[in-house]
Amino acid sequence: MKRNRNSGETKMNKASENILMRDVNQGIFGGVCQGLANHFNINVILLRVLFLLISPGLLVYLFLWIKLPKNDQGFNRRSLKKQSLVQLLLVLLIIVVVNFISSQLFFRLDLTAEKRYSLSETTRNIIRNLDDRVYIKIYLDGDDLPLGFKRLKRSVREMLDDFRVFSKNIEYEFIDPFGDADDETKREVYVELIKKGLIPQYLQEMGNSEYKEQVVFPGAIISFKGEEVPVNFFVDNITVGDQQEFNKTVSELERNFINAIWLLTRESKQKIAFIEGHGELDEWETHDIMMELSRYYQIDRLRMNGVLNSLDGYSAIVIAKPDSIFREREKFIIDQYIMRGGKVLWLVEWMAASMDSLANQVSFMALINDINLDDQLFRYGVRINPDLIQDLKCLNIPIVVNSAGGQPQFMPVPWYYFPVIVPDTLSEHPVTRNLSRIRTEFVSSMDTVGDDPAIKKTILLRTSRLSKSMMAPVEVSLKTIKDNVEPASFNRPSLPVAVLLEGEFESNFNNRLAPEIAQSEDINFIARSKPTRMIIISDGDMIRNEVKTLGDKKQAFYLGEDKYYQEQYCPGNRDFLVNCVNYLCEDEDMISLRMKDIKLRELDRGKVMQSGVFWVWFNTLLPIAIIILTGICIIIIRKMRFGRK
Repeated sequence: MKRNRNSGETKMNKASENILMRDVNQGIFGGVCQGLANHFNINVILLRVLFLLISPGLLVYLFLWIKLPKNDQGFNRRSLKKQSLVQLLLVLLIIVVVNFISSQLFFRLDLTAEKRYSLSETTRNIIRNLDDRVYIKIYLDGDDLPLGFKRLKRSVREMLDDFRVFSKNIEYEFIDPFGDADDETKREVYVELIKKGLIPQYLQEMGNSEYKEQVVFPGAIISFKGEEVPVNFFVDNITVGDQQEFNKTVSELERNFINAIWLLTRESKQKIAFIEGHGELDEWETHDIMMELSRYYQIDRLRMNGVLNSLDGYSAIVIAKPDSIFREREKFIIDQYIMRGGKVLWLVEWMAASMDSLANQVSFMALINDINLDDQLFRYGVRINPDLIQDLKCLNIPIVVNSAGGQPQFMPVPWYYFPVIVPDTLSEHPVTRNLSRIRTEFVSSMDTVGDDPAIKKTILLRTSRLSKSMMAPVEVSLKTIKDNVEPASFNRPSLPVAVLLEGEFESNFNNRLAPEIAQSEDINFIARSKPTRMIIISDGDMIRNEVKTLGDKKQAFYLGEDKYYQEQYCPGNRDFLVNCVNYLCEDEDMISLRMKDIKLRELDRGKVMQSGVFWVWFNTLLPIAIIILTGICIIIIRKMRFGRK
């Protein structure tokens, strides 16, 4: 009987060795690591270090501490089997619950100053309100993509995954447009993608022994309810190694995608009218801004022709550099349009000045050009002064300095009549925040007038601190280029050139109409406006793009682009004017997307080289030091615990 009892105990002890238990006799904190080491024959110190280093190690340790039996509880084979089964079920249940919760919750800690990895509230609202599927095809796939495009692909995928957190109606796929197709199929795909609005990029990359040429379409087609909108990640052709351009593209992904989705999902487009009939800039001279605004609005060009209520139905009108007189009836039509809540973007000039006047002469006299709008703008709260501004912060123009071999030689020289406006970087107004520089030509100063408390006046743009005003008549001469500049004479700093007016305006025709006309039902005269907005800019050329004529064909430059010097490109013109129209039409959500400031911080290679050795050794020795210190602490604790026994 004794032999049988000992035999049974031996079998039970052997069976117990196959059961995972905590070793409270040799362990330190609950004996979890010691029990795991005994069971799997692993070094206990290694296990302890792993629990310290992995992020959920503490939670796992606590769970095992609670659920694993102690080795001093005695052995019952049946109870241990039951306990092991229960533990297994609990572990599976916890895994299922954790996965479910993690799929329903989204959390990201964005430590960047400008929150570049966080979606804006505007984006979240648009995504949440989707009532149907938005399908996105991104043409960035294939094994032979250059490194920069692979990084771009990864950024696009991460951003769209963020979109899907807020809406299940977002679906996307990456497509290799060419793949292993034959040449004929590739040509068909090439033509089809261009028709859809995608811009190809022609890449040249140096291989092992020769240049490798490749065509890619870095862009996407977004579909919603049968309609499609293209999204191009690049407008101009780039080089493979242009990291700055890639960084800029990555920073603008959210804006480009959500802008396209917003355009597709909005129920209807507001209507905008460019007024004609008074010598305003034509379709080619406003081509770029009209194309940009057409993404958001329905754009018309309109002649009032004296028709009352001809402006009804338009959310805003644009008056772009008129040069002839407005008749009183046309002023009345505009006035009553404002009284009914209409918005106006005024780009008007009081001075007749153009560089064309210097084509065959060295100077001309800039005079006042009366277009009969000064009284109306004055009544609303603004006076444009009959002057021209000179500014030391200005653009260059080409001047012939000599002739070599019968060919004229040009030299860029500062032209103080073309001030470059740099919006206040500290401005919190959505129209001007985070804007780049803006070009102007022959701009005048302006003042706010009146004390009507119902009108709020906001200066949007000012000249630099080194500017001055020259009252009409002004002789504009190329001879001034040779004159020595006296900075002290530029003593009129920060002159206003763009003003926003908001509130309830008094009609310019109040107390001016005959009573029988004012009371006419056909006219329906309104003396005080509904709350509305208008923006007045004292430079009509701010909205004008250059036009190149090639025979019978014309080609429009980008707004803000200089036809002589590409480095003088001022991208702020387009953004500012689009912001103006968005603000007038109360589409401030679109402005907020452009307000997101992403600063591209480049590595200081000098500092990297200086501190590189230090960080290499730091990252190498730190883990070793942690393991050694952990081992020493464990040894000390064990000696203190067991040395007393």
